[in-house]
Amino acid sequence: MRFAMSSAMLAALGMLVSNSAISAETVVSARVTQWDPMIVFIKPGDSVRWDNMAGHNSESIPELIPEGGDQWQSKMGESVSQTFTKEGVYIYKCAPHVSEGMVGAIVVGEGKPVNIDAIKSSPENKGMIGRTIRKLDKELETKGMK
Repeated sequence: MRFAMSSAMLAALGMLVSNSAISAETVVSARVTQWDPMIVFIKPGDSVRWDNMAGHNSESIPELIPEGGDQWQSKMGESVSQTFTKEGVYIYKCAPHVSEGMVGAIVVGEGKPVNIDAIKSSPENKGMIGRTIRKLDKELETKGMK
């Protein structure tokens, strides 16, 4: 039996294949009370997947993501994947271990992140969250993204 595809179906299939070919997934692993890696750089449309999550969760910090960016909150012990389309910096945490330094950053896009100044001047920029923001600032400088 032969199956014929219309030109519209072929075009849609081609877009699906080409979009999946250019999208990437970065894996962040929970390691005791740290994210590995702590800071990741991705392109719009890429995903981050958190694994090794026994005793951990991953959740965005609403005040420390780009305006209009998607928030997320995984369940404890659940591996989760999040796709990022809005450019900027996303600061996130493991709620039970934030005071022990389990805070991470995702930079979406190239060049200076649109919300980095707001993040650096945020009242949330203290303690372990502040430590991550300072490390992020150094990484951005190293990459010429300030």
